[in-house]
Amino acid sequence: MDKLQQMKASLKTLGLTHTREALEEILHDAQIKDLSYSEFLADIAGGEIKYRQDKATEKRVKEAGFPYPKYLSDFDTGFCQSLTAKQVRQLAELTWIDGLYNLILAGPPGVGKTHLAIALGYHACENGYKVSFTTMKSLIRTLRTWEIDKKSGVKMRRILASDLLLIDEVGYLPISAEDGNMFFQLISDLEEKTSIVITTNKGFEQWTEFLGDAALATAILDRLSFRCDKIPMQGKSYRLENHKSFFDEAEKIDTCTETERTEN
Repeated sequence: MDKLQQMKASLKTLGLTHTREALEEILHDAQIKDLSYSEFLADIAGGEIKYRQDKATEKRVKEAGFPYPKYLSDFDTGFCQSLTAKQVRQLAELTWIDGLYNLILAGPPGVGKTHLAIALGYHACENGYKVSFTTMKSLIRTLRTWEIDKKSGVKMRRILASDLLLIDEVGYLPISAEDGNMFFQLISDLEEKTSIVITTNKGFEQWTEFLGDAALATAILDRLSFRCDKIPMQGKSYRLENHKSFFDEAEKIDTCTETERTEN
């Protein structure tokens, strides 16, 4: 076994995965930069820490269950005028999670509620928080089956251990009294332990409609709104305003192709 292979074997034993995989590059870089011993060791330690942090972030994002990636940098405060750029920056500081504050993003479809919720969740994952994302429909299914279904049990335990729970599409579909009671119990269990972000198309006065019980709606909202910011998100639908058509795109391609043929 040559010296390089011997070093890789030792790094594997020590669990220094990144250093082992990038050893040739690290050694070459150190030689080019003429690093001192302390600088060389600092680079190795820094690289290993960053590698582990990145892997941990990937794991948190995967376990969160986001349907797709969304980022705060892509949130258009010019289009969604319910939030200022300053307020988005304040939310990005994530101190509201540390303070166990809830957020309720309320408004019609297409105004950016889900985008903002997922973006905040992604950002929280990147900053070391445990996050769970679920739609209300999926959450009810999980609440019904977590004691008898292994997959639902894993999801429920992850929700209960989360620093931040994102519940999307609350109020879009009515739920039974039994489901409403299970939802209330979950909110009660998470109170003072987990921050909750809810996206909904209902105002507080309409929660009785989909829950079917005024007392239950009051009890749930009482727990959610104790330490909470309700953000009314109004305006035109971003999807409708930025509607894309396959035929329009195909027409553009045909026009460009025809132009190229003419030029040639």
